[in-house]
Amino acid sequence: MKRAIAFLGVVFALLTTNAQRLSEAQLKEKPVFTSLEEALKNPDEVYRLKLRFKGDSLPEEIFQLTRLQELHAQRCKLAVLNSRIGELQNLEYLNVSGNHLVRLPESLSRLTHLKTLVISRNIIESLPESIGNLQELTYIDAWENPLYALPESISNLKNTLKTIDLRQIDLRDSELERMEELLPYTKIEFTSTCDCHDNRDD
Repeated sequence: MKRAIAFLGVVFALLTTNAQRLSEAQLKEKPVFTSLEEALKNPDEVYRLKLRFKGDSLPEEIFQLTRLQELHAQRCKLAVLNSRIGELQNLEYLNVSGNHLVRLPESLSRLTHLKTLVISRNIIESLPESIGNLQELTYIDAWENPLYALPESISNLKNTLKTIDLRQIDLRDSELERMEELLPYTKIEFTSTCDCHDNRDD
């Protein structure tokens, strides 16, 4: 009986979470908050947030904004992306470009409504192994990262991921070919391939 009640509670929570999400047209009508302090005054009305701060990680208070669908945190000097990012399960757009990130947490895979992921101009060497869980993801901007390989699970997105931007990354022919095998229907944007054996380790 307790298990049944717990299961119903989870189902209700999921339905409630989904009901909070706005359509694209509705979202465009919502203001973009640029002050976390202002956003926290009425968190249920915050769907779009553009952070303007400098710090190693996202402020913990941001995870009170459970209806957030659009988050901009570019050029904030982030060294890590909080593992709690997975709590913002309504996120559809995440921009953490121009930071100092070297990896993304596996909890990113909980953002099952994420459509756009912008991680350009970081120092990210790999995507989470579980990225294949993001079945609504259509665009990844990974421009100018040392990202020379993609996880096997990304092949789960071969029919949904429309574009991945890998420009300004020195890809070898073999690396690009492997990516094309994993994502045969995805547009892979790249600057050029190179013979990079002298520039980096295998």
